[in-house]
Amino acid sequence: MALLSKWVESLDYEYEILSSCTRHKSHHSNCSKCVDVCEKQAISFTKGKPVINHSECLQCGECMAACPVQAVAGILPKREIKQNCLMISDRHFPTITELLILHKKGVHSIIFENEAFIQEWNYRVERVNEMLLELGESPFSISTDSVESEDVCSRRELFSLWKKESKSLMKQMTPAKWRFNHNALDLRQYYTDFQFTTITVDTDKCTLCAVCKRICDQKCFDIQEGHFSLSLQECNSCGLCADICPEAAIVVEEQIIKTKEIHFPVYEKTCQTCNHSFKTVREHDEICTICTKMNHISQKGERVV
Repeated sequence: MALLSKWVESLDYEYEILSSCTRHKSHHSNCSKCVDVCEKQAISFTKGKPVINHSECLQCGECMAACPVQAVAGILPKREIKQNCLMISDRHFPTITELLILHKKGVHSIIFENEAFIQEWNYRVERVNEMLLELGESPFSISTDSVESEDVCSRRELFSLWKKESKSLMKQMTPAKWRFNHNALDLRQYYTDFQFTTITVDTDKCTLCAVCKRICDQKCFDIQEGHFSLSLQECNSCGLCADICPEAAIVVEEQIIKTKEIHFPVYEKTCQTCNHSFKTVREHDEICTICTKMNHISQKGERVV
């Protein structure tokens, strides 16, 4: 009986914040996307980390889609798809991320059963269509036409990313956490020729401390003998590299462009002050970072005196 009771409990679920959240990884993280997107204010910060108030959470999926590192775990709301058309019959509209993935899966039309919903969600439709054009894709078509229901789901629907109503009792009885699909919201696996982020490195500030390389789980930064390179297709826009950079030399912006790598030359130098070798991205540098900072401290002290 106890085993059955635990099994029944496992069928229910609540959204949760995983340890992969950037605010769990570093106190330097300034990410607030899940908090900003929640209209019900069901997510707040406690000691610098996001916490979900489950009594207020509607499990709308907005925070799941907003999280750049898929650290909000849960099950996306069911979306009704008929004949490869997305049906909107209430005020629960998919996020832009969901729409971009659905489009890649072959859903190119949105049908609103109520004309009022078109006006309510027009801003989101316009934005996703702008992004689709940047990605070289055709925009969603919008209509209020009805679609005849089908008894048999199409192959595309069966392999849809979201939680679908299943005709199989076994699937409905699967523990909820086995059905969590937050990891399905990674756009990069669907648009492999594009990057959704640009990273700018200010070479006048960068000291090649390699903190960005160590903190980046996506391996976007590579510092080797003779070069410093950025591979941005894997960037998830978490912004942790910019938050943690001690020189404030990194700027992260969300932007759709063709995938490319950025390379900076790395120069091997001998410091004229301490005679130790050091690396720099500036060809004109003659003093290492440590001696440069010591000189600044010394000059500041002289001015104070």
